[in-house]
Amino acid sequence: MKHKRQRIINRLLFAVGILLPSILIGGTLILRHTDLGQLWLRGQWIEELSQATNSNIEIGHIHFLEPGKYALKDVRISDRESKQLICRANHVEVDYSASSTNLNIHTLQIPETNPSTWMNWWNEHVLAISEEHQLQVKVGLTLLNDLPVDELNNSTAQIELSVESSRLTVNWGEQQQPCALQLTRTHHYPTVSTLLLQTNGNEIKLATLNGALPLQIDLGTQATFNGQLISKYHPGQFTSEVDFAADGEIKHVELSKILQHPDKNGIEGQATLRIHKAICNSNHWKRLQGTIRGGQGTIHRSWLPQLASKLHLRWLGDLKEEAVPYESLHCEFTWDPTGFTLRGETEGAYVGTILRHQNGPILGDRPDSVIRSATLNEALNR
Repeated sequence: MKHKRQRIINRLLFAVGILLPSILIGGTLILRHTDLGQLWLRGQWIEELSQATNSNIEIGHIHFLEPGKYALKDVRISDRESKQLICRANHVEVDYSASSTNLNIHTLQIPETNPSTWMNWWNEHVLAISEEHQLQVKVGLTLLNDLPVDELNNSTAQIELSVESSRLTVNWGEQQQPCALQLTRTHHYPTVSTLLLQTNGNEIKLATLNGALPLQIDLGTQATFNGQLISKYHPGQFTSEVDFAADGEIKHVELSKILQHPDKNGIEGQATLRIHKAICNSNHWKRLQGTIRGGQGTIHRSWLPQLASKLHLRWLGDLKEEAVPYESLHCEFTWDPTGFTLRGETEGAYVGTILRHQNGPILGDRPDSVIRSATLNEALNR
């Protein structure tokens, strides 16, 4: 009787200590590799990621590598409100623990989404996560609108999350010093989001930055920005009040976009805009200071008297060509709510000249004139 009881106890110990865990582990592994297991595993990941990002998540397949390590296949993320596709990735390696998560994205595809939509999505859905959790993201190849973008290859991103704030830092580019973008958001009321961009000598298409500007600016399809800017907005919607400051250089500016005229042939040519200071508070520009320099182009003769009168400039009245060719443009400007001034060349044989052709000045400044800011108020304040 005693031996029989001992055998029963040994069998129970074997079942509890070895057989049952083996069945559970084996069953779990089998479950993860079956259709039913995939359905359950994807459901768990989709639910967790959807809640964390407040977005719609789709996952094609999940590979269990080892505890804490997974490979996600065919991942799609869409904005929950607009249903717009934000990004998709063909392969994402996940390595996570209770305190941190590392994401290695082999190929990230970004559809035709404007920058403000992207920033709002990060701001409202990803950066709103306030748990103390370190999240690091590494991106291999980036595809924009299904086409490779060399400037974004080998980009890296890091997300730092805490109870007080969240911060996204992205570096990209093939130069020795890459472009750097940082987006920070506070979590406690009143919430404030701050975007900081430093190009470090790289040129970025100006059109891609319009979502970060307090006023949509069109300076031509080829216009590029090189410099730094900071944009602060609250309470989290990008259409709210914006504080903005920038300095840098915008190249390939189409002058017809700055000096607009009913006649499309009013002025033709390209220039470089050097921004010395640009400050905006609560959606109202406070100060603009810079220099515009350009090379060869043409300006319509019939427009010159009107342009000179509005901008308080001197002009040459005996020009005969309908489209007057010019070879140099130099204009230094300073604007604030009280008025603005325009100045021409500061040295050489043509001091004071803003626009000139091979025989001399076409337009010149009036050093003592200050133009009322109402002339530009409509363009600079929304």
